[in-house]
Amino acid sequence: MDTIMQMRFIDWLDFTLAIASSAILVLGIIKQEDKSQVAFTWTLYVILDAVTMFSTKGENGWYIMQFGYAIGSFVMATILIYQKRFVWGWLETIISLLILICLVLWQIYGSYWAVRSSILSEAGVGIYLIIKTYKNPVVKYNLIGYIGFLMTSIIAMFAAKDWSVEQMGFPFCETVLNVIIVIPLIKKRLRA
Repeated sequence: MDTIMQMRFIDWLDFTLAIASSAILVLGIIKQEDKSQVAFTWTLYVILDAVTMFSTKGENGWYIMQFGYAIGSFVMATILIYQKRFVWGWLETIISLLILICLVLWQIYGSYWAVRSSILSEAGVGIYLIIKTYKNPVVKYNLIGYIGFLMTSIIAMFAAKDWSVEQMGFPFCETVLNVIIVIPLIKKRLRA
């Protein structure tokens, strides 16, 4: 409860935008117009967002954006699991190993290393998402949703209190990933 009472306007803006961006993707998933999203990716994001959120909070870092992302990821994963949208290959195996390593580091070494390993794991899952987006850029919901995610991560960078990994690591990583994800979506939109 203390966290909610201590949130600044920019914190609320970032948290709300993170959830709203997810809601746009959820809309495409529910309408079954966006077949590019799979349960595995968003289940991994639920785990990583939670690890990143709790470990960053444990290191007194910026975690509000991850909290919003965790809520959105959970909703998306739940819907995609219900719709039975499963894919498993070598890339999913590698990403699962990254998450396992992240969880082990968190348990053995604590929040300090969990923050760093979860950011690297988020980048790994982000690369997976980039590959899926380049192969099948579904513009209708994804373009608006990922522009929202990009705005969320940029706001989080401005909201950070310093340039430490705990404050800037996740927002910076997400900014880079979202820029790369948005590029093929904009290209496809301009061609349409």
